[in-house]
Amino acid sequence: MKIIPDFLFSFRLTPRRTFIGFLIVSFISLLSTKCGISQEDILKFYNDIRRVVGNALPSENEIIKEIDRQLNEKINRNPELLDYKIRGEVDSAIREYEREENKSTKINMKNENILKEINKSKYDRMQKLILENAVYYEFEDGTMGIRGAWVAPDPREIDLEQ
Repeated sequence: MKIIPDFLFSFRLTPRRTFIGFLIVSFISLLSTKCGISQEDILKFYNDIRRVVGNALPSENEIIKEIDRQLNEKINRNPELLDYKIRGEVDSAIREYEREENKSTKINMKNENILKEINKSKYDRMQKLILENAVYYEFEDGTMGIRGAWVAPDPREIDLEQ
C-alpha cells in the first residue's frame, strides 16, 4: 500500500505555491483514500464544475486562481484527462451553439401538412430541422416540391405568401 500518492510528486511546490499545493494534494488524497474516489474522477469532476462555472470564478482572488491553475495543469498533463476535457468543452460548445441557433430559428416551411408530418416521433431532430428550413413551392401546372432555403427560387414558382 502506497503511503504517498503518485500525484503528490506531480505538483510543483515552489515557495509561493507550497501551501496551496499542499492543500490541493491533501484534499485529493483525503477524497481518494477515505471516499474511494479515484484521482482521475476527482479531476474530471473538477473539470466539469470548472466548465459550468466558467468565468464566474473571482479572477482577483490569487488563491483561487492558483488552485485553478494547478488543478488545470494536472488535467492538461494527463492524456486521458486532457482528452476528457477537450471532448467536454467541444460538446459544451456545440450545445451552446445549438441553443443559440434555436433562439433565432425561423421556420421557412409553410405547408401545414408537411409540418404536421415531420413532428411525428419517427423523424429525428436533424430531419425535422432540414424540413423546417426547407421551402415548399408550387408551379402553375400543379407541380410542387421542396427545395433548400439556400437554393434560388425557380421563376415559375407561385408566391405562396399571398
